[in-house]
Amino acid sequence: MTRPPQVPGLPLLGNALPMMGDVQRFFVDTYRRLGPVYRVKALNQAFVIMAGERANRFLLEHGEDVFSSETSFGGLNHEFGMRVHVLRGRPHRHLRKVLATGLSRDLLAARWDDVVRETEQAFDGWQGQRSLPVVDACQRLAAAQLSVAFTGASSAARFTTLRSAFELVLDVTIAGKWPAAALRLPAYRRARAEIHAFARDALAERAAHPTGGPRDLLDQALDAVDENGEQYSLDVRAGMALQGYFAGVNTVAYLYSFMLRALLDNPGVLERVTSEAGAEPITWERLRGLPALRGLILETLRVYPPAPGSARTATKAFDFEGFHIAEGDRVLVATCVPHHLAEFFPDPDRFDIDRDFTAARRASVYAPFSVGGHTCLGAGMTEALAVATVALLVRCLTITPTHPGRPLRITATPGPNPGRRFTVSVRR
Repeated sequence: MTRPPQVPGLPLLGNALPMMGDVQRFFVDTYRRLGPVYRVKALNQAFVIMAGERANRFLLEHGEDVFSSETSFGGLNHEFGMRVHVLRGRPHRHLRKVLATGLSRDLLAARWDDVVRETEQAFDGWQGQRSLPVVDACQRLAAAQLSVAFTGASSAARFTTLRSAFELVLDVTIAGKWPAAALRLPAYRRARAEIHAFARDALAERAAHPTGGPRDLLDQALDAVDENGEQYSLDVRAGMALQGYFAGVNTVAYLYSFMLRALLDNPGVLERVTSEAGAEPITWERLRGLPALRGLILETLRVYPPAPGSARTATKAFDFEGFHIAEGDRVLVATCVPHHLAEFFPDPDRFDIDRDFTAARRASVYAPFSVGGHTCLGAGMTEALAVATVALLVRCLTITPTHPGRPLRITATPGPNPGRRFTVSVRR
């Protein structure tokens, strides 16, 4: 049985350094050198990487049969009751269906005016800053938008606690950047307790004082029952209440950050989307009629995918492309490698907002939110919200890079983003 080739790396570190930077580029370059399956090591982590169109198809068609998410995402379930990440089969499909109602575009539409108002207030706070840290500012913006959309109230007061705790869990349980002992540190335990109390208090408040408005994530969590009709435990329902914030804040924020970078790097695109945004109010109904802005979002997701791969563990041995993957192997399906292959996207290094993604989506070669049963539940909402946010931004603000000409340096902690060095100057 032939094992996949091992990617050469440094002693002890293995392939950690390139994977902590532009991990998408690392996956693409290694695919071109070694083919669609290879092995990597990063510190104490070892993975089999599956990449390319056939890898995406394999995940779509066979993922339920041969993979589990327990090893990669069990920490999220243990720490915050986010059970949907570790379930399989009927229980997983049932809980996804429950969550989908509370993370939907319809809910975003129902609270559209509140979300727009929250966005404009955030942009007011950006004005006049000469060195605005883009990733941090976009995380705070995304957190405010998502919490208002999903729960009707802002979580801004607890933003720092929520972000630090969630990112530490990801760095420990998925990236392996820190040992498990980091989750026993007193500061983290206090933050975790505060987050649990925050979620439970939100559920209790909603139970005592129903809004009478659209049913949102809190309403869904309060009433949620499992596939057998039994009510989920309080820990799981609290985890559901946190799900939208956790699942979305970094994904949405990193998309915003990369879109801003793309606009600064492509003045012609900035001119087009500014013209398209125009002077009319950005209503929910207008979002469907903004093709340049929508093209900007889709192309940004192609070039800078927020989740370049899907981490799994093989529950049984199987062969792929002539190589053997053993039971227990940790596998990362690099779902976005086709984004940079010319056979699917001609001239893939060119930023082109006029690409047609319809066929690529059907073929699962355009997969910024993964493929199969674990596709991001908030994908549709994220795209709609991103269109509106950029439209409001170019109408309200003029943004210039603090350090013109400084090359983009992507970091993968906890997900691919432009890093702390990306700062901008903002004026009305």
